[in-house]
Amino acid sequence: MLKLKLVLAAFICILPLNALRILGYRLLGYKLSGRIGFGTLIAVSEAKIENCKIGAFNLFVGPMKMEIGVDAFIGNRNTFSCGFWTIQEQYQDNNYARFLQIGANTVITSGLYIDIAGSFKLGDGTWVGALGSQFWTHGAGIIDRDIQIGRDCYLGSAVRFAPGSGVGDNVIVGMGSVVTKKFDISKAMIGGVPAKVVKENYDWKMKK
Repeated sequence: MLKLKLVLAAFICILPLNALRILGYRLLGYKLSGRIGFGTLIAVSEAKIENCKIGAFNLFVGPMKMEIGVDAFIGNRNTFSCGFWTIQEQYQDNNYARFLQIGANTVITSGLYIDIAGSFKLGDGTWVGALGSQFWTHGAGIIDRDIQIGRDCYLGSAVRFAPGSGVGDNVIVGMGSVVTKKFDISKAMIGGVPAKVVKENYDWKMKK
């Protein structure tokens, strides 16, 4: 069934009008509203997209469930991918979550890659400077694989998040940082390779 959706989605994504693309994706059983850019292909198990603006040539593909909150903005040429290998019989005991959740009022720019073998959750109001950024939810021998980003964060471009990593609320992650673990801290500046807490009690919006 999903492979059939992939074939149909390849046709839907190049329809000339947003209204036609929305209608086509609804006919595939997805719940969605807003704007879906030309060339944006959606071929997933389940999708709920609430009044979002999604740019051109994005790719949402694989046996995953996805939810995108109200007034989220996603730019161009981003990839959200769940490998079909995650549902093969030999991996059934690995309990891959295969879940993408992007919160309300979030912003993702362009050129991001997210692997969704596990789950990836982006909190409400968070911004991602996506160019070159990567988020991975699987790896050899990895059990704690899910990534969670808190509310009202800012992630600079070219960041890397390893399986099982994450940050709390109101955190800024410096450009090019490599986050290898969970930071159970909010209102902080994080950066470096590997990333560490640079400053606590820091409000990135106020720059102090």
